[in-house]
Amino acid sequence: MSLLGFLITIAVLVAFHEYGHFWVARKLGVKVLTYSLGFGPTLWSTRKGPDAIEYRIAAFPLGGYVRMLDEREGPVDPSERHRAFNCQPVWKRFLIVLAGPVANILLALVLWMLMFMVGVQGVLPKVGVVPADSVLARSGIQDGDVITRVGGQPIHSLSDLRLAVLEGGVAGAKVPIEFEHRGAVNTGTLDLTQLKPLQGNHQGPAADVLREIGYRLWSPKGDALVHKVIAGSPAEQAGLKKGDVIQKIDGSTYRDPWALISRIEHSPGMPVTLTVLRDGRSEQITVTPKTETSANVDGKTTSVGRIGAQLGLVPDAVARAKADGIQMLVLERYNPVEALSMAASRSWAMTTLTFNVFGGLLTGQASLSNLSGPVAIAEYAGQSLIIGFSTFLGFMALVSLSLAIMNLLPIPLLDGGHLVLYVVEAIRGKPAEAALEAFATKIGLAFLVSLMALAFYNDISRLLH
Repeated sequence: MSLLGFLITIAVLVAFHEYGHFWVARKLGVKVLTYSLGFGPTLWSTRKGPDAIEYRIAAFPLGGYVRMLDEREGPVDPSERHRAFNCQPVWKRFLIVLAGPVANILLALVLWMLMFMVGVQGVLPKVGVVPADSVLARSGIQDGDVITRVGGQPIHSLSDLRLAVLEGGVAGAKVPIEFEHRGAVNTGTLDLTQLKPLQGNHQGPAADVLREIGYRLWSPKGDALVHKVIAGSPAEQAGLKKGDVIQKIDGSTYRDPWALISRIEHSPGMPVTLTVLRDGRSEQITVTPKTETSANVDGKTTSVGRIGAQLGLVPDAVARAKADGIQMLVLERYNPVEALSMAASRSWAMTTLTFNVFGGLLTGQASLSNLSGPVAIAEYAGQSLIIGFSTFLGFMALVSLSLAIMNLLPIPLLDGGHLVLYVVEAIRGKPAEAALEAFATKIGLAFLVSLMALAFYNDISRLLH
């Protein structure tokens, strides 16, 4: 699924990016020779149209290109010189190069709009038991409250909440928060000044910002049901089995499965005794949680306990919650006008967040471990494809916007680097010297190769850990 999701994502995004260059070039009278998806050996090709344009699919899918008639690449017939790219006025070349990133921005808008029209299923941002010393507790939120707005942004689901907290954490701000408490709307202040979400972690998944502020998903009261025991885990070695109901830990009851998990996490390497109901009989099982390290947003690591069991809520507690009309899953679905507005808002939020991350990388406030490459794209593409169609649309929109922003950076070899040269040319009244352009190209190539190597390193390190 990861490979399938990756190929679909790259194919669609590259196709639109290159089609932007292709379409504008032809509209402005430039002769296009090749439209290629991928690099390297040709897998398939055909020629069409009066100009016999070659349309091809190549072996390596990490990109694509549009090749235009250009005197710098070979002899040009004098009768067609007016159609050569390098002979066009600077404004035409500027628009042709700009068209690729613009196509990706427009594609992101359309994909997010479709996502909001199809409907996005999410989890209601209802809060469980909040740690007393957490950021959420200091804002006034209690068990059972539903968060409705953060920093002026409406919060409909857990993903909305995560994005809003991430934005506030990157900005290091104190943001207003609204929440429903026993039917009344309350307000407070969410202090995110100490939340440093860009510290990163190349030895595994980044710390969850919601967990860092003290968010725990609300759950009805009830015992934990063992859904699965992982082979070779401490739980299996201790004798825990699928279908067991855990009633107590070290002789004490607990509120819900999340509370049990928290108790286990706080007991790394220390034996805990679980009172288990199995086939109508109560048994005592002692298990020693395996010690694992978990990264905090400040870059420090802490030890947590894991027993290797997947836990859920006992069916009767779920049934009681349904009978009480409690619904934790929400569906966000909008008409086309609302969906377009939501898409524009999401695009702006992700754009500002991306530039804040870039700024953090330049100033040293953000870790280079935040950079990801094709491996991470493939991983998340597969996950989003499994979750559902609308989630996959949102994932492609995010990558499309990221591709546009990346290409607009003023780095030689990227579209942004070319645009800078065209601006300089327009100001000077003549193009940059060939030697200077060649030197800049080498610098840009070295930078991009280094960036890609770092991204691969981060991806592989996360997988290995």
